[in-house]
Amino acid sequence: MKESKTSQVLEIGEVSRRLELHEAWSSVEHARVQAQLYPKTGAISQPIAGGVAVFAGVKSPLSQVYALGLAGPVFPADLDAVETFYRDRALPARLQVCPFADPSLLRLLGERGYAVQSLMNVHVRQVKTLEDEPPAVPGVSIRVATVDEARLWFELDGSGGDWAEPDGVAFMTIRCTLKADTRLFLAWLDGQPVGGGALEMHEGVAALIAAKTLPAFRHRGLHTALLHARLAAAFQAGNDLALVHTQPGAESQRNVLRAGFQLAYTNVDMRKDVTGSGTL
Repeated sequence: MKESKTSQVLEIGEVSRRLELHEAWSSVEHARVQAQLYPKTGAISQPIAGGVAVFAGVKSPLSQVYALGLAGPVFPADLDAVETFYRDRALPARLQVCPFADPSLLRLLGERGYAVQSLMNVHVRQVKTLEDEPPAVPGVSIRVATVDEARLWFELDGSGGDWAEPDGVAFMTIRCTLKADTRLFLAWLDGQPVGGGALEMHEGVAALIAAKTLPAFRHRGLHTALLHARLAAAFQAGNDLALVHTQPGAESQRNVLRAGFQLAYTNVDMRKDVTGSGTL
C-alpha cells in the first residue's frame, strides 16, 4: 500500500513539473514576443536555478518567477538573484510556488518575509478525442480567430485599459494569438464574436486560457463548447495532457470539472513583504 501511494505521489510530481514548465515557457515566450513588438516595455526573462524570472512590464500579471525549486534545492544565492532581477526593474519579487517545489524554497521565503497573496487551482486531464467533440449550440459557430479578429474580441470583452504593458488589448493579443503554438478560438453568433478561449501547446501539454463569454450570452453552453473545441484541437496536435487554471470556487471551475478535469494541486502566489507586517 505504501509503495502504491509513493508511486502516486511521484507520478503527480512528474505531472506537476510538466505543467509548471509549460507555464514558464508560456510567459518566457510572451516576454520574447513583447520585447520584439514593444521594446520600450523592457520585457525580458532570466533563467534562475531551473526556474525562470519573467518581466513583461511593471503592471503585467506575468512579471513573476516560475518553476523555481522543481529542479532541486533553492539556495540563498538563487533568491538573491531573483530579488536583484526585480529590484533592478522597480518591482517587489513575486513567485508562483508549486506545492511540489523543494522544501528549501518555502523555508527561504519564510525567512525573508514573503507573504501569501493569492491561490490558483491547477486542473489537469488526459486528452482524448472521442470525449471532446464540441457540443452544438444553436446558431453558434466556433473557429480560430485571425489577429484582427482577436483584437476586436479583446476590445469587446473589456480587456482594454492600462492594466498591462503596453495595454490590455495588446497584451491579450500577444498572449492568445501571437505567441508560438497559440491560437484563439471564437464563438460567433449573427456575425459577431460572443465568446472566446485560447489554446497554447508546448511539449505535449495544452493549456486552455483566457476563457470568457459576453454577459448577455452566458448560460447557453458557450464556455463548454469552447472548452471541448480546444480539447479536440489539442488532441489533433498530439498533446497528451490538458491544463486549466481557475480561482478556487470560481464558476468556471464547475465547467472544468464536468469536462473531466481533476484538481491536481493549488499554486501559491507569494510576494516580498515590504511592510514587515506579514501581509501586503
